[in-house]
Amino acid sequence: MISFSKPDINKEEKKAILDVLKSDWPSQGKTTEKFESLLSNYLSSNVVVVNNGSSALMAALLAHGLKPGDRIVVPSFTFVATSSIPKILGAKVHVADVDKTTFNISLESVEKLVKKNNIKMVIIVDVGGLSVDIEAFRELSNRYKFVLIEDAAQAFGSTYKNKKSGSFDHTTIFSFQTIKLITTIEGGCISTKDKKIINRIRQIKDYGRNKYERYVHDIVGTNFRTTDLQSAIGIQQLKKVEQYISRRNMIADIYRKKIKNVQFQVIPEYSTRHTCTLFFAMTKSKSERDRFVKHLISKKIDARKPWRPIHMQPCNPEMHNSSCKNAEDVFERSFLLPIYNSMNISESKFVIDSINEIQK
Repeated sequence: MISFSKPDINKEEKKAILDVLKSDWPSQGKTTEKFESLLSNYLSSNVVVVNNGSSALMAALLAHGLKPGDRIVVPSFTFVATSSIPKILGAKVHVADVDKTTFNISLESVEKLVKKNNIKMVIIVDVGGLSVDIEAFRELSNRYKFVLIEDAAQAFGSTYKNKKSGSFDHTTIFSFQTIKLITTIEGGCISTKDKKIINRIRQIKDYGRNKYERYVHDIVGTNFRTTDLQSAIGIQQLKKVEQYISRRNMIADIYRKKIKNVQFQVIPEYSTRHTCTLFFAMTKSKSERDRFVKHLISKKIDARKPWRPIHMQPCNPEMHNSSCKNAEDVFERSFLLPIYNSMNISESKFVIDSINEIQK
């Protein structure tokens, strides 16, 4: 069986876990502080580590003052957490369509929504590890005065015009869940240049605790803390991040060169490094896509259909009348191929041969 994804957990990570278990404090402590420091250096920004990407998004939204009744824009083609978290916080969610070639949120669709509505925040999502046009969205944010949040859950290590996602002035969140470029099994972080926001996030993730008095709580918060066990894994993973990006791009390049008669996610010039957390292929029709996926599964290749668009989810009945034609088209015609940090050439060749034989 060729897995859709799998973590690259080796002896270094296992030793690091054992070292933490032998210590006096395996919960959040000095190892997490070290992980945050290393991430801050990598991203040239302030970083707080939390227990998962959804917590990272919720903490970011709360820190920026999202309140019940506020309006927020999210792309329709994304994992459901991007819309579920603001809904849990009581926000009114508007869905924007996506670009039909990059699968990322459409600037034009967002602008139409912010012109018609009093939008407080916009969440942009780097689909599969492909950066959005950050400069264009930052300009739009400045013009219409909304808060820009980047959901880079899939884009740790990606670059926009040779600058890393998470190193810009706006707030960015990442996920370290098992299929991501680097993993802490479950985990995530928030990156921002704004010290007031990062300090507020530190409080939110720890019950609103006062920095100086342990049992004084200045604001309402919750428990988004991670553990030193997870951070120990993250420290070892971060050492191999360039190796992982190189491997994934090598596999992606082979796929693009060798797979016949399918389309791929278009990578614009401004996206100077795609981390290939996910690899999309696209057929001419839904029926052809379904046939491809069925055949690959029969060959014990874990190919998958992508996320159902946000506006089509059963949990979002209020969005069912939204018009997001590109998101619907990408959903119906695309599928995801296996790609992971330890994938080898023979595995990728088997995937390629299995796809190409369908078309003979």
